[in-house]
Amino acid sequence: MKTLRSKFFQLIYPVGLLLVLGIASCKEDEENLEPMRMFQPAGVIASTSGESEVKLSWKTPPNTVAGKVSYSVEVAKDTLFATPIVFTGVTDTTAITITDDKLTPKEFYFARVRTISKDNSGEQSKPLTSNRFSIRGAQLFLDNPVKSTDVSDRAVRLRFTSRTELTKIVLTSATGAPREITLTQADLASGTVLVDNLASKTSYTAEIFAGAKSRGTTTFRTSEPLAGNLIDLRGILNRPGVLQDTLPQIPNGSTVILKRGVTYNITSAISLDKSVTITSGSDLTEQNLASIYMTSNFAITAGSNIDYLVFKDVNMSSDNATSKYVFNINTASTIKTMTFDNVRASMFRGIVRLQTSPVTITDFTVNNSVMDSLGSYGVINVDVVTSKVENIVIKNSTIYKAEKIVTSRNNSTSVLIENVTVNESPLAGGYLVDYSTSPTNNVTNGIKIKNSILGIGKNGSQAIRGVRANAATLVEATGTYTTADYVATSNQIPGVTPYSATSLNLWQDPKNGNFRLKDAAFPGKATAGDPRWR
Repeated sequence: MKTLRSKFFQLIYPVGLLLVLGIASCKEDEENLEPMRMFQPAGVIASTSGESEVKLSWKTPPNTVAGKVSYSVEVAKDTLFATPIVFTGVTDTTAITITDDKLTPKEFYFARVRTISKDNSGEQSKPLTSNRFSIRGAQLFLDNPVKSTDVSDRAVRLRFTSRTELTKIVLTSATGAPREITLTQADLASGTVLVDNLASKTSYTAEIFAGAKSRGTTTFRTSEPLAGNLIDLRGILNRPGVLQDTLPQIPNGSTVILKRGVTYNITSAISLDKSVTITSGSDLTEQNLASIYMTSNFAITAGSNIDYLVFKDVNMSSDNATSKYVFNINTASTIKTMTFDNVRASMFRGIVRLQTSPVTITDFTVNNSVMDSLGSYGVINVDVVTSKVENIVIKNSTIYKAEKIVTSRNNSTSVLIENVTVNESPLAGGYLVDYSTSPTNNVTNGIKIKNSILGIGKNGSQAIRGVRANAATLVEATGTYTTADYVATSNQIPGVTPYSATSLNLWQDPKNGNFRLKDAAFPGKATAGDPRWR
């Protein structure tokens, strides 16, 4: 009996299995008769941003025939689309362009895209959501932030790429109401606008418009106004001797303000005995600094004890590079700080010479300056062992066509040369830094040369020298390059990096004072030399 039952099931089971598989196959065939399921767009949503529009694009979904589907696009400010949808659109292609009529430039958005069937089913896919994107927006301001030379304590000069569509500039600050400046045809023609009557020491944002559309932003901060005892010579014109006449009469601690674009003559020796700052006044309508033309020298009154002497934002020159100095000091005196800040000095035998008698300068600084055509006394020269300069700093500056730079017969505490471009200097056989007289030739905290570029010697010499000082003085260079035609025959500077290009191939026109880099391969192009040339 069991055998018969077993054989019966053996016969029936395959038949039943075939029936089940047949039914399943029929159901599958029935399902295949339904419309194809919509697939969401493939990959990621790419965005390409421009001044006034953004293009979103994606890949065709799998198992999708072009022309059989379209795509819906929605844009909001969050990925959950909980905020109001700011744009909706439909496209038959895998891309859509949205203009600044629909989206605000520089604001961030998210898009989601669905595939939509073009048949009567109206079926939609799941959405594909983008990363954040924006319309880049135009940037017609040429400087961001505005250069310091275009900002004063009360005014700003804004430079922009001119377009006929431009209508206004709006200035805003943390305090005060926005200020609107209508652009005139003259402003558009020059690509500049001068705005005055601003608050000093205040940060501003400027935005330029074409109608209601932003075409760029920039920022600036007005400077601090001059304060203290101000001696303003800007109203005295056609008197080139007025500076010379005024200096002996001013109180200690005065600031003498010169008029930009005007030349002041020093025709006889002026002995200073008090702290003074000499500077060009702010005037954005005049690009040229005030000039001091010297046919004689400044000196120091014997026995003076001066806190500071500052020359700022001025040009200085002489009639004779073989005999004239800015300072030729031959009287016993002390000066705590002597500073040349944004000074263009040319045609001097030396900038500062300590000639005879005990003179002490605690801090000597040259910053953001250009000095050229200097004779045998260079930038700073301590020419007698009884005088000294404790700390010497030359930074963010250019020195060229100078026979010497730093020379001292007495000890110092420190020497720092940083972010400096040097070319055609020193003279053949001369030193970049020279502490020449033993045993008073020690620099306690070392001689440091940082992020600078050293070019060929004066008159094309390739037989110059590096640094001379007591063996106990630390001499080091970091981030500093020498050109291929810089050749130090002795006293090489440890740590400099030789570069393969000559001075003529590294810089645009070094013989005429243009040290903009023309060698794109120079590794120090963003870090070395005077920052004005980078």
